[in-house]
Parts: sequence; structure tokens; C-alpha cells
Amino acid sequence: MNRIVKEAGFTLLEVVIALGILTVGVTVAISLFTAGTAAHKRAIDRVRAIEVSEQVFAALEGAIRDGATITDLVARPPWRSTLDRWPGVNVEVRYGAIPKEQYIDELLVEVHVQWISRGVDAEEVFHQILARTRSVRLPTEQ
Repeated sequence: MNRIVKEAGFTLLEVVIALGILTVGVTVAISLFTAGTAAHKRAIDRVRAIEVSEQVFAALEGAIRDGATITDLVARPPWRSTLDRWPGVNVEVRYGAIPKEQYIDELLVEVHVQWISRGVDAEEVFHQILARTRSVRLPTEQ
């Protein structure tokens, strides 16, 4: 008697193709996880920079309301004590005037929040216009 035996199972080629597809899928999943983790870290750093800038702007507004001049703000920055809660963060503040006649009582404040993230310097810059009194007016050219 001749028996016809059918072999069941996968060929070597089918197994290699399946392993290749599985490898590509796992690699894509790992790379997406890595990219997501990096994006999450950048978002956390940006939120931290926003919180720091809000504290700096609040301290500036309070100091201006209490009668501080630009010289006082530069000599004794009112936000220095709040930066102790943010280790590794550096803040640089620049003051300027808006070059338009109708904005004579506004002070343009630029806050640079700097930190090191993953061994690379990172920085966010925030701008705000603060109402000022005559005591904090910048010297005008005449």
C-alpha cells in the first residue's frame, strides 16, 4: 500500500518571515516608547520653565507695585529667594521699553529660563509687558 502522508507545519522560510515581521514590530514599539519618553521629559521641562517665569513675573510686579526702580530690580532681584526651590535652573531678566509713544508707562520684561537637560543646555524665553510707574521708567534719550 502506498500511503500519502501530508506533513503539517511551517516551512523554514515561513518561520524566518514571521520572525522578521515580529522583530520589526518590536523595534517600532521600542522606538515609539523612547520617543514618547523624550517628548514627556521636554514637556515637563517646559512646564517647569513656565512655573519659574510666572514666579519671576509675580515677584517683579510686586516689587514694582512697592515702588522699586529699575536700578533696585537689577541690584537686588526680588525673585532670587524663590529660585532656591528650583535647583539647576538659572534665570536672566532683561528690561526694555516699547519704542512707541503710546506705551510710555509700560515696561517690557524678557525672562530667560535656562537649565541642563540630558547634558545639553536648554532655554525658554518669556516676554511680558508690565505696567510701571514713573519711578521705574527707563532713561530716555533727549
